[in-house]
Amino acid sequence: MSSSQTNDPASATQLSCVQCRGKKLKCDRVRPRCARCARLEEECLYPKSRRRQVRKRIQVRELEARLGQLEDSVKSAKAGLQPPSPSDDNFVPRDLDYAASSISGAESLLLGTGVAQPASVQPEVFASDELIRLGLFEHFPPLQVMEDLIAIYFDKLHHLAPMLHRSRYTSSVLLPSPMRPPMCLQYIVMALAATTTEKFRHLATPFYQRSRAYAESDEMMDQGERFTTVAHAQCWTLISYFETRLTFFSRASSSLCRSIRIAQMLNLHQIDKGCEALLSALPQPKDWSQLEERRRTWWVIFCSDRFVYGTTGWPTLINVRDIHTLLPASDEAFASGVEEVTISLMAAIQQENKGYSSFAGRVLAAHMFHRAIEHTSQSFPDDNPQDIKNGPYWRRQRGIDNDLATMLMFLPNNLRLPRSLRCHNAVFVNVNIHTAIICIHRAAVSKIRQLALPEYIRLQSQDRLLLAAEEILNIFRKVNDLDAALKNPLMAFSVYVAALVFLEDFVRDHNHQSEDNLNFLYNILIAVGRTSAITRSLAIKLAMDMRQSGFDVSALEKVKGLYSATESIPLLMKRDSATSNVMFCVQASYVPLQTIPILSTSEQFVSDGDLTAALP
Repeated sequence: MSSSQTNDPASATQLSCVQCRGKKLKCDRVRPRCARCARLEEECLYPKSRRRQVRKRIQVRELEARLGQLEDSVKSAKAGLQPPSPSDDNFVPRDLDYAASSISGAESLLLGTGVAQPASVQPEVFASDELIRLGLFEHFPPLQVMEDLIAIYFDKLHHLAPMLHRSRYTSSVLLPSPMRPPMCLQYIVMALAATTTEKFRHLATPFYQRSRAYAESDEMMDQGERFTTVAHAQCWTLISYFETRLTFFSRASSSLCRSIRIAQMLNLHQIDKGCEALLSALPQPKDWSQLEERRRTWWVIFCSDRFVYGTTGWPTLINVRDIHTLLPASDEAFASGVEEVTISLMAAIQQENKGYSSFAGRVLAAHMFHRAIEHTSQSFPDDNPQDIKNGPYWRRQRGIDNDLATMLMFLPNNLRLPRSLRCHNAVFVNVNIHTAIICIHRAAVSKIRQLALPEYIRLQSQDRLLLAAEEILNIFRKVNDLDAALKNPLMAFSVYVAALVFLEDFVRDHNHQSEDNLNFLYNILIAVGRTSAITRSLAIKLAMDMRQSGFDVSALEKVKGLYSATESIPLLMKRDSATSNVMFCVQASYVPLQTIPILSTSEQFVSDGDLTAALP
């Protein structure tokens, strides 16, 4: 037998007892009881064989994170267990009681406080059922998966809500727990990224559920200071984006309301008011890029509030007169941290400075879109729509139409097409302006028909409708990545609105160019609808419209592959009978796939009717 054999019984006689070995004391190895154990009257046990001590490999990052946690605990203890002052926008205060009760599972992997399996031996991707079974406080996915999802988010989705600073956020997720972004923000970033790739798509819903659970848990902690941070305002905004993608419009609106109120409590809408501003709950920004991140967070929330009104009709929660925050700077300045001078929203509206960033152009487009929809959906006793020349209604109509045309004409170079076709904001701004033009002129045509006003006014509005729809069509013909563009619910909404213009033009005048244009938009909705719930529903709704109008009785055959035979289909669009504009429903109507042909022939197509009225 080899002398290196660890299980040799003879070698056990040379071993110290368990008690002495555990306390690293000298043992005389007298059996059955050593002198020390006999003196202290302790139980004396001898091991039967030598055991190799199995140690887990401790990663350097885990050691650093554990050291940071211990340092923070000592600081909190010295301060009388008072939560430390926040040092940046993403800081979430943690006291010792909370750390003891809640830092487990999810945080233990990075903090090193638990017995979680090291990242190096974890599976690459968790199964979705494993994620769902986990509780609120569980370990993160492997570090490589986190890094991949964060990179996907900034590469593919950041342009939808350009408020997170990429380098600062990416580095912060590797810091000790109190210095990392809140768990809710980390999870919703990964959830949104997971929706864009087949490899991680099964993680999207579990990560979203975790994000909401952490965000709601933070609301119940302490006196409320835990969730009144810029990071939580960002989190609830991104949660609302995710819920919109799932067609949960009511839930998305509720989440957005939370982000709006948090931002207002932090005075993000009055960052640049100066000495007159109310005391802010935030510390002074460390540098200009952190100040710019606060501004961008506010403007992302502002745009969301405006677009919710424009696509659902729900009232806005932000009064533009209360805003004293400068428009966002360019993406390049934000990323590099080089300060850039910007202007206020009111100055940009009044054309005092024709140069502004692409994100600022998005803010202006959201403001103008809101003005257009507000004009079409509200009526006042003194509107006098019968008076085409001097009536307040038609004066507002012409004023908004002129402002939209002026904005389109004087767009800065970074928003002009086709020069800036690769810029997401440039495409969005141009499409959104043309969509606003369609909305106000659809309402005008409806008003003219209701009041039997002169025919030439109707023809003028119909010409403007057709031109705006053709501009939207031309933009989408040139866009390289249609899939990414139409994953944005507002872009899909614009395609559907433009398609209705072509459909109505063909039904009215049998214009074959409109027929070709409609088929192109219909086909791209079907193509993208295979991976997007909203686009899928819009494609089916357009197919129903085409069948009802008599344009194409076989239109529904093309969309049969978008749903299984047993699936119920959410129909998301409704029409306002007064303005003929279309909006997302408060709650989708779900109908079985096999009943769609019956529903689509139940009533004739009319341009200003509500096609969802016949649905159960």
